[in-house]
Amino acid sequence: MQDKRYIICGNAPTSGIEENPERDLRLRLWGKDGPDKITLRIEDIHKKMSKDVPDSFQDLLEIATYVYCADQAIPRGADDVDSFGHGWRRNLHFIIPVRNPDFWNGEEIQQALCSTLGFLSDDSYHFEFTKLKDAQAFQGYLDFNDDGRLHGYPEQVVMFSGGLDSLAGAIDEVLNEKHRVVLVTHKPTPKLNKRHRRLEKMIADKAGENTPLHIGVRVNKNKKLNKEYTQRSRSFLYVSIGATIAKMLNLNSVRFYENGVISLNLPVCAQVVGGRATRTTHPRVFRGFQEIISLVAGEPFTIENPYIWKTKAEVVEVITKAGCQDMIAASTTCTHTWEMTNDHTHCGTCSQCIDRRFAVIAAKADQYDPVEAYKADIFTQSRSKDEDKIMAAAYLERANQVRDLDGITQFIAQFSEVSRVFRYLDGNPGSAAQKVYDLYKRHATEVCDAMKTMIARNITAILQRTLPGDCLLRTMYESGSVISVPAIELTIEQPANYFRRRGDVWEVRFNKGQPIKLVTANKGSQYLSYLLSHPNQPIPVAELVCGSFYDPSSGIFSAAEIDGDDIEDGYQITQGIPLTDAGVIIDAKAREQYRERISELLQDIDEARDTGNKEKEEELRDEMTVIACALNGSKARGGKPRTLGDKRKNVKDSFRIAVKRAIEKISEYDSPLGQHLDSSIKFGNEPVYRTEEEIVWEVRPIVNE
Repeated sequence: MQDKRYIICGNAPTSGIEENPERDLRLRLWGKDGPDKITLRIEDIHKKMSKDVPDSFQDLLEIATYVYCADQAIPRGADDVDSFGHGWRRNLHFIIPVRNPDFWNGEEIQQALCSTLGFLSDDSYHFEFTKLKDAQAFQGYLDFNDDGRLHGYPEQVVMFSGGLDSLAGAIDEVLNEKHRVVLVTHKPTPKLNKRHRRLEKMIADKAGENTPLHIGVRVNKNKKLNKEYTQRSRSFLYVSIGATIAKMLNLNSVRFYENGVISLNLPVCAQVVGGRATRTTHPRVFRGFQEIISLVAGEPFTIENPYIWKTKAEVVEVITKAGCQDMIAASTTCTHTWEMTNDHTHCGTCSQCIDRRFAVIAAKADQYDPVEAYKADIFTQSRSKDEDKIMAAAYLERANQVRDLDGITQFIAQFSEVSRVFRYLDGNPGSAAQKVYDLYKRHATEVCDAMKTMIARNITAILQRTLPGDCLLRTMYESGSVISVPAIELTIEQPANYFRRRGDVWEVRFNKGQPIKLVTANKGSQYLSYLLSHPNQPIPVAELVCGSFYDPSSGIFSAAEIDGDDIEDGYQITQGIPLTDAGVIIDAKAREQYRERISELLQDIDEARDTGNKEKEEELRDEMTVIACALNGSKARGGKPRTLGDKRKNVKDSFRIAVKRAIEKISEYDSPLGQHLDSSIKFGNEPVYRTEEEIVWEVRPIVNE
């Protein structure tokens, strides 16, 4: 990770910081114009909406603006963004003046901000909030230049980017469901203004009296601050804008419309792993946004994506079935907006353009999406850059691989990244896994069918070889469906710290030291991995034990973690408390029963915690304790029945012994790591891995090579 970069915002004091102009960044939202001045403008606001905006939401909007601008102004360390590791991730330390520093410096909101933004952009975030002095009034951010009509009182705030997905969402809301909505658009570049206005008019012409209110938001800054194009934090600004407008309307939710394949965003190839595999609408990010804004609002706030189970082709069908196919050409999907011209509104080479072209063909709507709008035709034109060739080929190859998979197990093994998402989706992990698998299977079928369509249309040119030899159609046809493209040599630096499983072996590395492998102490290693993946989060010991045995990504037990010598008393799970003397814990039926019940309990505990039902939460934890006791093979001395208190103590003791044993084994090979773990792991009823200085651990298992 790069050295710490300070971002000093507004009139925040800098006592104790030795500023380095070449390293650190200053940003201001008010005051005189200068190279560090940024401007936030919310346009077309109705005057009735601008009253009584809470201080916490004003702070939220300013924080999000500073984060977004810093994301663009601080480049990632690698000159070549295809090189990862040390150069990719940034260490960003914000000092931001706010109206209520006590709230923003609180542990809960700090944890929500840092963990959510860290996952979103693949960077490390730190926030220090100071008391804001001489703040400008919130009305200073607003332009009251609407036409004076509120178009009926809005029922919903919908984020509208002008791409195909948000266009379909607006059509669903306004034309199909007849909802009164506010469409909120972040306008990152003036190049999109005309196209946005065209779409607004086309929707209004169809909607009549139900015309939605459009609100645009701009963030302007000095051109010298545009250094990094990945802009992963944009959705944080976007959701903060939407939530603030929702609060102004006394609403408690915001809707994004993004197809599930893009939201889950399995990397198609090496160029789009890590922070380059955008997570802007990932379910985990939405869960984090929801937590942040609920804390800011002081009440539950919902972030929704109604299209999470749709493919992009299915999104296009929403548009065509509503009779709005003429709007497709006016929408803009391309991520390379800096390349946009009047003749070519799409580059044709970025992942979004590729996805769009396959989707409109699969939906039989490509006659409404002129190929002339693309600077490069993905199917028939030569590409000069190797990375463009491999991006398109890898996109197609992933579809081929998914199409040929026989079930969920193969899917998870092939694309381990997907395992991150199950716990953040509705329903139990098993049903969520099935829905994700079905989504990607449908998408794979659409991609392959679109390819067949394009080959059929161009078969003469392919056979006569009048198409370029390196275009996608000829590459695909002449290779017999085996993709053959120039490989891009990538420098992939291993993480400085990892504690991950590879088969039956644990691979461990600390502080860029020599890697070690552990072939024993499996149970303790599993516990350690779980703790390291949840830094500074105290976890009740029963949940930790069950969570480490139960893999929520696949919904199965890791049987290798259950040592036969530890099992002295078997349990089975019905719908209630486990019963003793009912068989062996690792038989197939018991594993399935444990899997189902732990899944239910983990979700029920989260729900009870979210609703503040302490009594229900304690009741569920009691049952989790009994299961944890069973997993640890505990029984009373002399065969006497154990009380719940005995079970808690037994689970706690068994956990501590297993972890201590693993740390002792690690210390034999890596003394510094052993000392670090020994001092950082705190035991008790709620074990926690706590360090003064943040350490990022890679804990995802190696399941496919």
